[in-house]
Amino acid sequence: MLGKVFIYVTVLLSALSVFAFLRANKTGSKKLSDIGGYFYYGTVAAVLASSIYLLANILAHNFQFTYIWEYSSTELHDYFLVASFYSGQQGSFMLWMLIMAIVGMFVYVRTTDKDHHALSMGIFTSIILFIAVILIFKSPFDYVWETFAAENLPVGYMPANGRGLNPILQNYWITIHPPILFLGYSMMAIPYSFALAALIRKSYKNWVDDVMPWTLVGTGILGLGIMMGGYWAYETLGWGGFWAWDPVENSSLIPWMIAVAFIHTLIIQKKTNALIKTNFILALLTFIFVVYATFLTRSGILGDTSVHSFVTPGAIVYNLLIAFQVVSLGLGIFYIVIRFGDINKYIGKKAMSPTTKEYSMALGSIVWLALAAVVIIGTSWPAMAELFGQEKVAVDISNYNKFGSIFAVIFLILNGISLYQRWINSKISDVLGKLILPTAASVILVLVFYFIGLDDMNFIFLMFATFFTIVTNLDYLIRNASKNPKLIGAYVSHLGVALLVLGAVVSGAYSVTKQVRLKMNETKSALGYNFTFEGYKQIETQFNDREKYKYNVKIEKEGKFNVASPVVYWSDFNERQSPFLEPGVYNKIDKDIYLSPKAIEQEIDIPKIALRKDDIEDNPIDKSFKVSVVTFVMDKNNAIMGDRVKLSTVVKFLFPDGSESKDTLVSMLDANTWEAEPSWKIVNGSNLEIAMTKLIRDVDNIKNTKAVLSFKEAGKPLPQPVDVFTFDVTLKPFINLVWLGTLALVAGFFVSLSKYRKSSKKDIAEE
Repeated sequence: MLGKVFIYVTVLLSALSVFAFLRANKTGSKKLSDIGGYFYYGTVAAVLASSIYLLANILAHNFQFTYIWEYSSTELHDYFLVASFYSGQQGSFMLWMLIMAIVGMFVYVRTTDKDHHALSMGIFTSIILFIAVILIFKSPFDYVWETFAAENLPVGYMPANGRGLNPILQNYWITIHPPILFLGYSMMAIPYSFALAALIRKSYKNWVDDVMPWTLVGTGILGLGIMMGGYWAYETLGWGGFWAWDPVENSSLIPWMIAVAFIHTLIIQKKTNALIKTNFILALLTFIFVVYATFLTRSGILGDTSVHSFVTPGAIVYNLLIAFQVVSLGLGIFYIVIRFGDINKYIGKKAMSPTTKEYSMALGSIVWLALAAVVIIGTSWPAMAELFGQEKVAVDISNYNKFGSIFAVIFLILNGISLYQRWINSKISDVLGKLILPTAASVILVLVFYFIGLDDMNFIFLMFATFFTIVTNLDYLIRNASKNPKLIGAYVSHLGVALLVLGAVVSGAYSVTKQVRLKMNETKSALGYNFTFEGYKQIETQFNDREKYKYNVKIEKEGKFNVASPVVYWSDFNERQSPFLEPGVYNKIDKDIYLSPKAIEQEIDIPKIALRKDDIEDNPIDKSFKVSVVTFVMDKNNAIMGDRVKLSTVVKFLFPDGSESKDTLVSMLDANTWEAEPSWKIVNGSNLEIAMTKLIRDVDNIKNTKAVLSFKEAGKPLPQPVDVFTFDVTLKPFINLVWLGTLALVAGFFVSLSKYRKSSKKDIAEE
């Protein structure tokens, strides 16, 4: 009950704070503004109290609360218990509200001397109010006897243990990635608040100086969170990638992309007084798409097309999320429309010259936003398709690759060209001569890749644009690092984008995969390396809710070796019905060797052959006679028994004297693995026994279906089964450029902060 009281107090205090701030803006009363601040600090205290109360109950294993029962257990590490605070819908709203409240304290202190202080804080606090209202209806403080009222649980009932955290989430990244992502989301509320306040107050210029540092920090933090999510997927999910274009993944990417464009158009406005309306629109959209991302991930609307989506939160919360979007967007549209003419009077009608830096930067921003639009459409398509009565499916990745590569080429080339242009007055002659060297260098580098096998035209153009950006930005970075270090942030970020694209292109174009199947202590060669399955070891034995093993594979080449350890485990979370698989990665400077586990089996090591119908082959023990598969016979009346299939395989034996004999091998096969329970028969005239032990099916061409025939000496027992580990080996060349590029991209935003202190006007003029 106490937790809900804290939420109600948060709603009350935040509502009073919003009212006081808005009245202070209207009346100009400093006293009312201070009162709004007092209520805001009270809001922060209430948010902290509710958060501490929830966390304390999680750490105390108080499973009376449904949320704590659903997402934690006595088996979790302490840091996973902390992470369970925000692992479900209710907790993620709590985390967002908590971070918003803390960020708001910094905004409050840093804007006290600004004219828009009260109005900006009123708008910002209203967002906290809205989240708190959601938590009234989607509360982490509901009791199990309330949630499961139909079960007639007694008041005060507490389960002995909780369901626990999804094993896929039990990774150290869950303690880092979500808080940073939500910090980025919260920071995106600042441009929205400042822009809306500026529109209401008809302040079309000064807000740009105020919003830039906050936007740089927010964009950098959100980018860092997105990058961490990509790396988490890469090292935890066995599909081998860092970005699957999953709708929920994209939902966090969209506001970041808009924020990146917004930073560039802000620079243009500061230098030329252009793009004022554009900046208001982009500032508003940065947060509006955060709200949209929240709706997509937490409404359940993408539950069928995304592995990350939460379940449906209920009609009230669903409608509240829609209302949140409508109000956020509606306010922005309303004030843009009514201020449109006034802004036009303020900016005049001077057009940009196509040869200037601002023109190229504006065009690059348009291209970047066009790419964002592709992502928006692809992300929203499952929801849109349902509205139009079509099948609810995710957009194929090839569509993102096709459109993304086109826009990326244009954007990267424009970025390189703009570095050689001047603000306001620039001539073509100033640029053309300077482009010769980077263009020639880029062509030469592309030719190198062409001659080593890069022949896809999309990749060739993308590679050229990437090298062009790298060469031009390196040139400017070297020349300005010593002259004015404050200017290097932009070039570091641009280099980061280029390196990221280069890493993605090269690793995508030149990655090779081969499947390896190893018995214990067996060595096989693949892709130029020797792989040895050295066995497995159970880990995390102190926990009873899981059975977890590291499968150690030695990777050797030219006498040098290392060990990669994919992980396979079973969990009570899914009642141990199927294993969870995590890859093992051997990181090298020039490549990653990525091992994705596919199957673990126990196999009886006996001689065997695989034959299609009418194939003839020597039996593997006694070469004096041959074996052939005549046909497969299935009893139509008794063929399927639950998950087992009864199959008869007619085989023929051909002896040296020309004689033949036939026999029928009856097998019971597992309908999932098509492994058979051996039913041994003696081969007439020999001391061997034969059994059909597996069916290798070809669903596309039934003629290619094979029967695996196993042999042993008659009367002798079968040997003990041996462990067999099957995994995919993928060589990912220069994948580290992706991580290096993203780090440089994010670092550039923070480096640029120094440029926007008191002496920022001079620095921007020199940029």
